[in-house]
Amino acid sequence: MKPYIIISGLNFRDNNRGTAALSYGSLSFLNERELLSKETKILNFRFVKNLFKSKNRGTNIQKIDIAGVKWECLTVNVFFVEALLFKYLHVCLPFTNLGRMIKQVEYVAAINGGDGFSDIYNTTSFLNRLPDINLAMKFNIPVIILPQTLGPFRESKNKAIADRILCYASQIFVRDNKYASDLEAMGLKYEQTRDLSYYMKPEPFNIEIKANAIGINISGLAYSNKFRTLSGQFSTYPYLINKLIVYFQQKNIAIYLIPHSYNYQKVEVANDDLEAARDVYSKLHDKSNIILIDQDLISPQIKFIISQMKFFIGTRMHANFAAMYTGVPLFGLAYSYKFQGAFEANGIYDSTAMINDISEKEADAIVERIVTKYKSLD
Repeated sequence: MKPYIIISGLNFRDNNRGTAALSYGSLSFLNERELLSKETKILNFRFVKNLFKSKNRGTNIQKIDIAGVKWECLTVNVFFVEALLFKYLHVCLPFTNLGRMIKQVEYVAAINGGDGFSDIYNTTSFLNRLPDINLAMKFNIPVIILPQTLGPFRESKNKAIADRILCYASQIFVRDNKYASDLEAMGLKYEQTRDLSYYMKPEPFNIEIKANAIGINISGLAYSNKFRTLSGQFSTYPYLINKLIVYFQQKNIAIYLIPHSYNYQKVEVANDDLEAARDVYSKLHDKSNIILIDQDLISPQIKFIISQMKFFIGTRMHANFAAMYTGVPLFGLAYSYKFQGAFEANGIYDSTAMINDISEKEADAIVERIVTKYKSLD
């Protein structure tokens, strides 16, 4: 086996702990499938314009401990001119780090954000995920499509690009059957498995969790009600969250407010769960039995907290996955049709509710559904 692999989209410190969970899960998944050796190093090429900055020179080495296995991740800085030479003239300089190391890559494994192998967001977002795959195809390096949702595609030219990549791929893993008919029509073999975050193990750490507690993930996206094209759809969301807290608080049940997408140093505007949770907490007249998780935690640690809950109510998809994959009963507050499909794909029914453009009366009905499910646990 060659010494290096590239995992496209690898980011252990993404603000969205769900996206970061895909990175942790990708290594565990590849290791479980015996597609890694203990000596394998994870390689990332970073194209830079200014080589005079110290951070843009040499190679950055990071060691990641995942479930007791330590992996070495190398970020190699490459002058952007090399990328231009390769892209437009198909010239690769053999004496540079890029030229030498690319020949020692065993395969490129693509995460694509879990659902980014699609132009549903826009064409630019789709194409921006493909540089490592394009590099692999030009150097005849195998490509592994890691478990993810494929498609849909609005534009035929983007679907043509995607299908060309899929035909090239040596292995294709999916987490649902959304693109199954297309793959079968092309005569391509694929395997359906769980979302990559399933393979990320919870990481216990020094925290005391009260017994029989309930976890609530408050989405900064919904709470701010100012996020891009979804702006203005969640005016009732703060009311819904407050009603949930008050109900369980009156039952003398410990409630953990658990952020899942946030930047601890610099708030992510209109999309920060911790900012939202802090605001909710600060406005509570009675803070008894309310625990705000206000720490800069990594994905496996947050998954551990969620795994200790008796019941979980989540708005972020991967916060719900953390509960789902650790056997915690849950209810999803959904702003996308994908929630119901993801829940049902894992055998969980009648446990989601859409929160877009709802009235206070509809919010009350959602609270009643959640309470009914919680009571059914006893």
